[in-house]
Amino acid sequence: MQLDRLELENFRQFRDETIAFATGSDRNVTVVHGANGSGKTTLLNAFTWLFYGNVDFDTRPDRLASEGAMANAQPGDRITVSVQLQFEHEGEAYIAQREAIYEKRSATDFDGEMIDSEVTVKYRNNGSWKPRNNPENTLDQIIPERLSGLFFFDGEDIDELAGIDNQDRIQEAIQNIMGLTILERANRHLDTVAGRFEDEVDEYASDELSELISEKRTIEDDIEEFKRDRDDTQRRKERIESEIEDLEQKLERLDESAALQERREEYREDLAEVEDRIDSLDEDIKTQISQNGFVPLAMPLLKETATELDQMREEGVIPSELSNSFVDSLLDAGQCICGRPLEPGTDHYDKVASMRGDAVADGVEQSAIRIIGHLNEVSDKESEFFDSIDEIIEQRKDLYDRRDELEELIDEVSSELQGMNQTTESGQSIGELEAKREQKETEREEAISEIARIEERIERKQEELESLEEQIDEQQDEREEALLAKRRQKAAELVQDELEGSFEDLKDQVRQWSNKMIKQTFDDIASKDLTAEITDDFELKIWQDVGDERVEVDKSTGERQIASLAFIGSLVNIARERYESDSDSEYFTGGIYPLVMDSPFGALDKDHRRQVSKVIPSLANQVVVFATDSQWEGPVEEEMRDIIGEQYWLDFDSGEGEGEYPQTRIAAEQASIRGD
Repeated sequence: MQLDRLELENFRQFRDETIAFATGSDRNVTVVHGANGSGKTTLLNAFTWLFYGNVDFDTRPDRLASEGAMANAQPGDRITVSVQLQFEHEGEAYIAQREAIYEKRSATDFDGEMIDSEVTVKYRNNGSWKPRNNPENTLDQIIPERLSGLFFFDGEDIDELAGIDNQDRIQEAIQNIMGLTILERANRHLDTVAGRFEDEVDEYASDELSELISEKRTIEDDIEEFKRDRDDTQRRKERIESEIEDLEQKLERLDESAALQERREEYREDLAEVEDRIDSLDEDIKTQISQNGFVPLAMPLLKETATELDQMREEGVIPSELSNSFVDSLLDAGQCICGRPLEPGTDHYDKVASMRGDAVADGVEQSAIRIIGHLNEVSDKESEFFDSIDEIIEQRKDLYDRRDELEELIDEVSSELQGMNQTTESGQSIGELEAKREQKETEREEAISEIARIEERIERKQEELESLEEQIDEQQDEREEALLAKRRQKAAELVQDELEGSFEDLKDQVRQWSNKMIKQTFDDIASKDLTAEITDDFELKIWQDVGDERVEVDKSTGERQIASLAFIGSLVNIARERYESDSDSEYFTGGIYPLVMDSPFGALDKDHRRQVSKVIPSLANQVVVFATDSQWEGPVEEEMRDIIGEQYWLDFDSGEGEGEYPQTRIAAEQASIRGD
């Protein structure tokens, strides 16, 4: 999409104004200068009103009609409010326009009552303009409303993306830009379809099957409620952790408390190492029990067996003469155990006699001795097992003692901090900050415990659900309608499971892709020892290299704003790459999008303004920037003057004289501004 021309008629303080946007490849930036309150935010809202019918004004959000136009009208007169945008999209020229008709109800009515509204979209085809039948749907397809926050945004709020509470926004943005919401919607639709088929099963089912389905739905509702509670608690935990982090950063910055806070961090690092070693020893104990845990359990029986064998050998039950005596008794009796006669001189007699000798008897006795020896070896292994376990337990006990010691030292630091009465810039004492931090720590632990309890409930309900689903699958209902609906329901559920897996895999792939681009963009404009990334939990974090370690930095407004701009720029680049790619294997084909930014420099210092100015031209093929003079002067102008294609100034008249009303004119030359 490429913006060409914006025309405003009676839209807030703009009576009849026009902006033509820069479209060059080398000079792709349009800059609109204006003081606070002159209409920059109104221009941003003109885009969102045109595309989606939405505005976001801090004052009089319902007043769209020009106050001057309404003042000059008579009761019953009608005023047309209009925003028109000419643009190109995928090789076609478009004119989109949203109009609203307001009627003045009384002499003192400056808002008017909207009595009609219309959206039209025309495209140029073979030299003539043709209307789109569904204009609002056309506009939403060109820039979907779910993406509007990425392409039309207030720069003063953009740094919030890099806050810990905004994982959901970042994850949603990534899903939106890559069209993953299509998969999400498909997943929801499959869930709905499966539910409909289950309704059919219930309609035609036997009483027993119907009762099972009812139980299943009750459990599914319980699981969903538990998941909502878990997610709410998880978000609460993350907010608390963010508050704790902010409090500790304040303590780090105060000279009086910095040393104590640093000492507490050292204790925490030692504590984390101790807990890791305890976990490792616990794993060693599990391994020992897994491999040799049978020994102490089997030892009573093994010892009894060894004793009995040894006693039998000593008593002659297992003597060396055992086999010979038995053979001689057979020969003397003249009869084999099978009943065959054994007469001297016969083959049978000789065969039995040949069985006499030392080999068999010695083998029996030696085998018994070896078994006794092996059993005694097992006894030795029992001793080794207990010695090893005792040694590990002793090491773990020492670590437990060290853990207790470190926890006491951390508590002592907290006590010292709570006893400090020095007042901070915020008016709170150090002691009050630490007391609040301790309170937040308690709330955090409570949230963690609550999450664990909810997870346990979900697990129990899942087990009940699986059992019920097995019972439902085993039900052999005689009615063909119920059987058919059950098969269809099962098919929908199987597809849904496959789609969920694909969705999670693809979402992570896009996260990694976006993460790579963010690092590249951020590295180009931020300090060399800083880097930005999107974590596995979809947090936008900023890291700093300190020696051989990487630590998360105190997110100043500057770094957060740069990281957020880098994030948005990476998503725009991803969409552009997908659009220009020949591959058709992705769910989303991408697109070319402009960026319209109100005050992207915010309250940044000069260094950060320069860094942001460097990245803005590369964020998109076309960029529109609204800025105050104080934001523009200096490094911003120096960095951006050579890439500006169009430049405008907002001439604001507050209309304080009699019969005058607020009005903003758009001038293409700075000298035309009122007072210059």
